[in-house]
Amino acid sequence: MVGKLIAVLAINMACHSMPVVSSSSSGYSYASITRLAFVPSSSRSCNRYKSEYNNNKINYLLSSSYLRSSQPDKGDLYSDDELFELLNLHETINPPEKGLFSSGGDNNSNSNGEINEESVIFGGIHDWVLDTLNDDKATTNNGIGILGDKIEDEDNSYTLNEQKVTNLQTLLSERKPSITSIATDIDGTLLAGQYLHPTTEEAVVKAINYADKLPDKHFFPATGKSRRGAIDSLGPKLGPLVSSCPGVYIQGLYCVDANGNVVYEQKLSTSAIKAAEQLVKANDISIVGYDGDDLYSTKLTDIVVHLSEFYGEPTVKLIEKENDNIPLSEHEPGLHKLLLMDDDVDKLAKIRIELEKLANQHDATVTQALPTMLELLPAGCSKANGVQKMCEHLGIDPASQLLALGDAENDAGMLELASIGIAVGNACLRAKEVANFIMDERHDEGGAGIAMNLFGFP
Repeated sequence: MVGKLIAVLAINMACHSMPVVSSSSSGYSYASITRLAFVPSSSRSCNRYKSEYNNNKINYLLSSSYLRSSQPDKGDLYSDDELFELLNLHETINPPEKGLFSSGGDNNSNSNGEINEESVIFGGIHDWVLDTLNDDKATTNNGIGILGDKIEDEDNSYTLNEQKVTNLQTLLSERKPSITSIATDIDGTLLAGQYLHPTTEEAVVKAINYADKLPDKHFFPATGKSRRGAIDSLGPKLGPLVSSCPGVYIQGLYCVDANGNVVYEQKLSTSAIKAAEQLVKANDISIVGYDGDDLYSTKLTDIVVHLSEFYGEPTVKLIEKENDNIPLSEHEPGLHKLLLMDDDVDKLAKIRIELEKLANQHDATVTQALPTMLELLPAGCSKANGVQKMCEHLGIDPASQLLALGDAENDAGMLELASIGIAVGNACLRAKEVANFIMDERHDEGGAGIAMNLFGFP
């Protein structure tokens, strides 16, 4: 398979400190060695292939019998930069499952582990791009078709919608160069529980360091977490870096600049909090109120404690006044949002219907990031609204300059707002429906990191 050959050749060069052919290489170009050079999107690819190429004659693949010139009338349709992005994209979404040199019956090799010439000689790059795009992969919306978007013709056969191919080129060649800022969700996007994939960690560090050097570049989290919870959950390496970034926290209700100064915030009405507490009491579920980095509850149930122990939020405190427990509605100076929580997902789904009615009556709105948690926010507020406010503060036009990454229902508005909205592989249907691109990789496979490397800063 093409992707396998490309990756193996690149690993041979990358892991042996040989010059790797890229869009900026001076010795070669994609026109002269059509699709035989590829830079892997992560160190994971490098590790995957080391065991597959050792003791094999990769240099033979670079001999003249395996090199061919591209067809000028087709290869010239793409610039070197565009081809480099497309090759990166192909490897990102179609990671090879088996090496070319395995002896387990790979169709591209014979019993001696040698490459069959017919498996290496291909048509022009334009044809390969179309073949790549014809892979049966995810579909996308928002006018940006990526992979597997097929239409049924009159003969009931399926063909690639070539307009989507044009849209892919638009995404990579026209939208990406304008990206100046990255906004990303944390839980379910950067983090898989408490796990942070090395590829994602590396990509975030790279993005923050890059933004620090240039005044017009920005990286910021956009999360339902508190600021303290977000910083702590990202660990000792990323946490301190993120603490020096602007941030959209508590579902866009608490937005701060790089120095921690509040640039926008909004709180729930007292009537909304009272009504929610009555609903919680009637259904015997748990509740937590957010006031900046302070979290409060009226009862420290297991799921309330789990919020701090598992998700890294600040320790939830019992809300008290003069040593007596009081309702959340009496807390001053008010609360940004409420979490209504229960481990019974079906029960919570039914409660959501009642919570939606309550929200409509008390100038509030409902969203959800996790199946076990419902969130009550002030009306008109959302993560997308917070991102918009942050973009205004930073002087960013999100429609042309923002890359956003997410996985959940509460991320959908942010993905729609951005010039490039990315849903990781584990994203919910709503997030995937509005995303410009759906990663094949999940959060625990480095999907967010790969996306940032592909669509983000240089």
